[in-house]
Amino acid sequence: MHYEKYIKKLKEVCIKNGIKLQKIGDVGKKKEYPMFKIVLGNSRKKTVCFSGGIHGEEPAGPWAILEFMKHYNSKRYKDTKIILFPVANPYGFDRGIRRNFLNKDLNGHFCKSVLSGENKVLYNAVKNENIFFFHALHEDEGFKKFYLYNFEKKPEKIYRDIILLAKKYFPIDTRKRIYNDPAKNGLIINRPDGSFEDKMFRDGVPYSMCTETPEAHPLRKRIELNVKIMNVVLDFTKKSK
Repeated sequence: MHYEKYIKKLKEVCIKNGIKLQKIGDVGKKKEYPMFKIVLGNSRKKTVCFSGGIHGEEPAGPWAILEFMKHYNSKRYKDTKIILFPVANPYGFDRGIRRNFLNKDLNGHFCKSVLSGENKVLYNAVKNENIFFFHALHEDEGFKKFYLYNFEKKPEKIYRDIILLAKKYFPIDTRKRIYNDPAKNGLIINRPDGSFEDKMFRDGVPYSMCTETPEAHPLRKRIELNVKIMNVVLDFTKKSK
């Protein structure tokens, strides 16, 4: 089973690096899938949250989070608290499918008045945190170009810098409309889609985004770019006042 193998590797990395793996809930038809949260550092200055695998057929996010943990530099980010949700949809990840066991696309249900299932577990695990930057790691199945969804009150350079970084790995989707949404130079800005990143921005998180790596390219390159972006986010957070 894909999830079982992933969790085995996750636990190995946690043990090797002295990282605590926190169980935050159980989901699935028989509650057979545990969900986890990882907290790196305990600084109260800035908090960054990364979430992967909300769509089970998008593997680069979870594997990038695992790769990031292997090389996590506690001294470099000693003033930053990092929250990781390695696999937000265990059932879907286990089967390589988009939705959960109820055939529900979890990504569009974070802004409901009443949350349930995985959405509730994830939100409850982060709602009392003072998040500065939220980053959901997504992919676009079969797609060849990179783009991202971001939320901002004014044009923020960090999102444009991430596009420039991604351009070193993959072509950027520069169409004026992506999936019928207005876009500009690879950015889909302030789309109210009910996603995790949408909910975080509505809650007052200053920086919130979802990156979309193109699955038509090798998994290794997608993982590498995701880890690079995670570090760019953390470096930006570190320098921000």
